[in-house]
Amino acid sequence: MTAPALEGDLAHFFTSEVLQLLQLAQAGGRLEIERETERVDLYLERGRPVFARTSGLAVRVGEILQHRGLVSPEALARALDRQRSEPRRRIGALLIEAGEVTPGQVREAVHEVLRRIVYGVLLWRDGRFRFVPGEPGVGEDIQIDLDLDRLILEGLRIADQARATKSGE
Repeated sequence: MTAPALEGDLAHFFTSEVLQLLQLAQAGGRLEIERETERVDLYLERGRPVFARTSGLAVRVGEILQHRGLVSPEALARALDRQRSEPRRRIGALLIEAGEVTPGQVREAVHEVLRRIVYGVLLWRDGRFRFVPGEPGVGEDIQIDLDLDRLILEGLRIADQARATKSGE
């Protein structure tokens, strides 16, 4: 296991600042961000997020496809049942195989899930981070290549909207 090259406390460095530093360094590897019972792993290549995974609650690909009207609740339920007997299979692959959605629709839904994970972690103000260089997101068939500055701005805009809605503005 590779030793972390960078680690710290989110009380002192916001996630956006850590990501900007890693972008400037053109770093590649895994950024682990943890708080209480939740962990997010962000995989970076050349300083740009390419994959994200969370142990916390997140919107799932099937839910996005259903919300967009691309797959019926019944078709999603069938795919989820099948996934229980084949746990290594991705829900998107099962839906494509069943002829319910196209690979492009699944790719867009995966991108949305990954963006939402990153947006969420940008709002964390407590917890710890640790960057382990050189660890690629192995085995991930759909990756993203996001413009980090745009991602941070969009995440902060969403946070401002949520705050305004919560405070009744």
